[in-house]
Amino acid sequence: MIHHLSRLSDTIFALAMALTIFGFDFPKFATSINNSEINEFLLSQLEPLGNYLITFAILAFYWIDHVKQFSYYQRTNEVHLWLYLIYLMCLFIVPYSNVLIMNFPQSSVVQICYSINIFLIGLFSFLNWTYATYKHKLVDINLDDTAIQYIRITSLIEPTVALITIIVALLIPSLWDISWVSVIFLYIIVEMFIKKSVSTNRRDAEDTEAIN
Repeated sequence: MIHHLSRLSDTIFALAMALTIFGFDFPKFATSINNSEINEFLLSQLEPLGNYLITFAILAFYWIDHVKQFSYYQRTNEVHLWLYLIYLMCLFIVPYSNVLIMNFPQSSVVQICYSINIFLIGLFSFLNWTYATYKHKLVDINLDDTAIQYIRITSLIEPTVALITIIVALLIPSLWDISWVSVIFLYIIVEMFIKKSVSTNRRDAEDTEAIN
């Protein structure tokens, strides 16, 4: 069952990433417009292009988290299946949210709906992993706690940023799209913190072993 779920998840991710491209507009009379109109049209597409890149990047981060989790899953059960199906359902709504944000980029309501969509994906990713690793229910009994905590923390990055973007949408809608860049900085900070923590724990373990 875990292999079937993995294949379904990869398919949904591929479709969601592919469908995000369909939010772009095209001129109605493409054969009869002049160069200045073409330039004006291309400039008008810069904002939708930025929104597309943001959406694709977010999906890419979620796909990386998905791959990390499935590298440790050894089995599944009915509860986990339903949690993951709800996660995939939220994921497949992203292309629709992306079309809305491309067409109404300055609408705070649309921005909040988009952010809620991203938040729900992250929430269920976190719940999936937490459920699977609780008492090593669906993973190897010998899986290191550091790996469990690492994925648990990284799975909360996107939903945390989504909550931040909701606040930005309420206060300064024009900065909403830029606020998503904080995902990258949070990933860098988390990676540095975890590497430092692992290095410290390893050094402490070596010191303890040397004393013994």
